Amino acid sequence: MPSIADSERPASLRDALEALERGEQASNTPAKQRAVKVSGVVDVICRHAFDVGLDQESLRTVVQIASVKTELDQTSVTTLIKNLYPAQRVPAGLVVTIVGALGQGKGKPTPGTQNGFVKWLITVHEIIDDSTVLSRLYGVLFGMLDSISIRTSLCHLLSLITLRKHVKPFRIEQLLELARGLGNEPALQGLLRVYKDYYPDIILGSTSASRNSFPPAPDAEWRSRITAIQERAAAEADAGFEQHNGFKVSRKGPKRGKSSAIPDVHTFHANETSVTLEGIDNVEDFVEKLDLIDPPGQMVSFLTDPLLQKYVELRDTPIISRRIQLWLESCLEDQYNASREGVVDVRYLSQILEGLLRHVQYTNSLLPTVQAFLKEYLLVWDGLQNVDTLLSLISYIPIQPFADARVTFLQPLERALGGHDLQSYEYLLGFYTLLFRQWTNQAMRQSSRSGSALEHPDQRALFDLASHFSTLSSSLVLDLPPDSPSALSITSAILTFYEQLSTSSKPQHIPIILPPTTLINLLTLSSSTTVFARITGIVANYRHAFSAHPVPIHQYYPEEVTAAFNSTMRDIHNLLWLSRGLLIDPPKCVGLHCEPELRDTLHAYLTDLDHEYGIQTAFNMTHNPLLASLALSAWLDVENEEIEKEGYGPDAITRHAGPMSQISLERLRARGGVNVDWEAYRVRLLRWLEERGLRGPEDFMFAASVPLRTKYGDQA
Repeated sequence: MPSIADSERPASLRDALEALERGEQASNTPAKQRAVKVSGVVDVICRHAFDVGLDQESLRTVVQIASVKTELDQTSVTTLIKNLYPAQRVPAGLVVTIVGALGQGKGKPTPGTQNGFVKWLITVHEIIDDSTVLSRLYGVLFGMLDSISIRTSLCHLLSLITLRKHVKPFRIEQLLELARGLGNEPALQGLLRVYKDYYPDIILGSTSASRNSFPPAPDAEWRSRITAIQERAAAEADAGFEQHNGFKVSRKGPKRGKSSAIPDVHTFHANETSVTLEGIDNVEDFVEKLDLIDPPGQMVSFLTDPLLQKYVELRDTPIISRRIQLWLESCLEDQYNASREGVVDVRYLSQILEGLLRHVQYTNSLLPTVQAFLKEYLLVWDGLQNVDTLLSLISYIPIQPFADARVTFLQPLERALGGHDLQSYEYLLGFYTLLFRQWTNQAMRQSSRSGSALEHPDQRALFDLASHFSTLSSSLVLDLPPDSPSALSITSAILTFYEQLSTSSKPQHIPIILPPTTLINLLTLSSSTTVFARITGIVANYRHAFSAHPVPIHQYYPEEVTAAFNSTMRDIHNLLWLSRGLLIDPPKCVGLHCEPELRDTLHAYLTDLDHEYGIQTAFNMTHNPLLASLALSAWLDVENEEIEKEGYGPDAITRHAGPMSQISLERLRARGGVNVDWEAYRVRLLRWLEERGLRGPEDFMFAASVPLRTKYGDQA
């Protein structure tokens, strides 16, 4: 790179950036009229970038200058782009600026500059602070594939960021048209191969591949340099928090340390022979000197310092425990009194609670002093301050009889949360999900036991907790407007709990705990496709849990429990697969508890609309109002495949308008349509739904039907 005498070189990075930025000196001034040679300015910027990287503001300045048409020579611009070493993660706004500079238009940079920018995006796409920004700009990037100068690099970038959601029919058509017009262009063929991986049945034929078809591997020297720069910046960027490896005390820095409720680790009265935590900087040093380390002055620092946490756990002497207990008792009592009187320092209390949470997450154990504080604090808590931290803390209470936990913690908690908006119920449901997970983890550590699934106190506590949750959730589902955003969020929180519950059981440790059949029925008949898919997946999970349980089942669970579950399974199976919706044949099936008179009335109404309709088919996979349009889309895929496979003329063959049924497919075959087996089509529909995120129906059918699992299970 050309250079000039130091007297002509800008003194610093800031001076160099200002020289580029000011119109009268560089970027917008013809070369002969400049007071400073551009080569010297570029040299300063590039050397600084190579040594320590460019911070986000400097990076933004260089990109903004290079992303528009300027008087800078191409060599200087190319050199700048090649040396854009970011010291931190690349801002999403910078990516938007670069994408906005691509393509044709007045004021756009040269094709060479644009190509350099695209190559730079290929290199840094993994370190953008918002990983979704390129995905959101996918349509813009794809629309510029007709730009010859950047097409190769653009194809490589698109190959790296393409997801299934980006592969649209119109884009497939455009790619195929480009490929036909341009011939065997390697990068374009590589992008087409990515598309074909997602939809091999749509993109037919073979796409040639060569070494140039795939995105080039990032330059090894460039990547090693950027890694070194970012690691150094991460260690120095935040003056408020020193990076460490878990075996070195953390430092918050002077500004943050003064305002922190929890002090830094500091060992007072140390001398030359003392071994202190501040002198430890690696695991070997810590292990070797563990028994010699003098305790620091304020043991409460263990709430936030990972090294002191390790020390306390490994050297838990009575003196250390007592020092911690005395500080916590004094501090938490002060916070309780301040909260009761309405004069609490919210920021100080937040730091204490967050420190307690970090400690309990590290140890999985809630200190008795903290439990005593929470018990009293919940009585004066407003249900708003530090809600996330407080709920996470309480979820670590030891497993105990549910009645005791309810009186001590849960009733005050529900009262505090219950007086607010509907979001408070989401917090409450999420809390019970956390609590059940923690109690499950604690119960798993107990020794195994035989006999009834609920004879051990821990098992009974889990059962009572789930029963309480079921009562609460059933009430919410019945009371809330079914299609309101709040109702959908609350329903999602309910399903999250049961997804955890349905997969948590372990024989002789964690019992199988079923939701109420009435709640399953309500969710099965929800107006949301997602809710329907999730609840069928939950029922499938329970079926797998019973299958994996030691036999005979009746030794562990009462007969009425398994009978109720089997009835629920048959009801959903009748609804979804056998076209026997709401069939009532007790005790085998109870029709989702639909009254016979209501079923008859609904059946009469449907047959009046069309004699081929009826209540028995109204909920199956092809007629269900939640799935009918999806079933038709899947049918179109199947039908088109059959047409192509058999070589039919697309315009000559009879098409099916939907909805499909066994009889309608037989009629279609007789009228000259495709020949598709009814069962095979429905299995294909199950997998079609699974590929699009609705896995529940497929899981349920293969769990509920042994013949289906035997015939098609190997293909799942």
